[in-house]
Amino acid sequence: MTKGCAARAAAGLPIAFCLTMGLAYAEDSSTTVTKTPAQQPASHEALRPSIDQSVVPVESAAPVEEVVPPKIDEGADWQVAVEQAKGPTPLMGQQQAAAVSKINAYFNGMTSLEGNFNQTDASNNRSSGRFYVLRPGKIRFDYAPPSPLRIVADGHSLGIQDTSLKTVEKYPIKSTPFRLLLADTVDLGRDAKIVGVERDNGSLAITLEDRKGTAGHIRLLFKSGSALELEEWTITDAQGLTTRVTVDSLVRGRKKPPSFFTIKEKTNPFRMGG
Repeated sequence: MTKGCAARAAAGLPIAFCLTMGLAYAEDSSTTVTKTPAQQPASHEALRPSIDQSVVPVESAAPVEEVVPPKIDEGADWQVAVEQAKGPTPLMGQQQAAAVSKINAYFNGMTSLEGNFNQTDASNNRSSGRFYVLRPGKIRFDYAPPSPLRIVADGHSLGIQDTSLKTVEKYPIKSTPFRLLLADTVDLGRDAKIVGVERDNGSLAITLEDRKGTAGHIRLLFKSGSALELEEWTITDAQGLTTRVTVDSLVRGRKKPPSFFTIKEKTNPFRMGG
């Protein structure tokens, strides 16, 4: 796996619970149009009633009921339209601080987590698999076939394994976004630049940038009920390309042994990436 490929994999991979990121069918066919003979005007005799048909004088005809259209509460409809058009509400000041504190507590209160992920990159390529987290420092993504990737962080290094090429590339975990959420203590206000926090219809979102000035940003989305639950994250890189990852079937407390978070070299030794 080349260094460039590994970098793209790292940027698009589902960093568990955050931070790393009609068909138009035209058919040509001939259409045969069948001409219909022109309709002849009805004769005067045809317009007369038949012998057994009685003609009812207009004055004797049953009165036609007046149709009254239902009343429309235009004010209520306008209010509904306005409510539906509302976007996320930005949180500022104390509200933002409280939301960030709640997100920090979500990660700091997590020892282990696992679940399914679905990833869509900027080219609409889709992949899926299962991820595992053991805080602090450890995470693993097993991509489902046909993807050959497996990504593992052992607390010190992050390895990207390509089983088809039989290669592994290794990076210091402190040089990856994982460091923000796998640290002993997660403090997003201290370790990242908070671009914005928004609340919308039972959800809470936070957008972060690296304090080191690295281009691009990450947006984390949580279901916000009585307790937070990670739902998805979106990574936008320096070129404006976006990778979206959704997660589901999350399970806490099912710990894997530390040995699960290592990549065993098979053919090639680790090649240091930088």
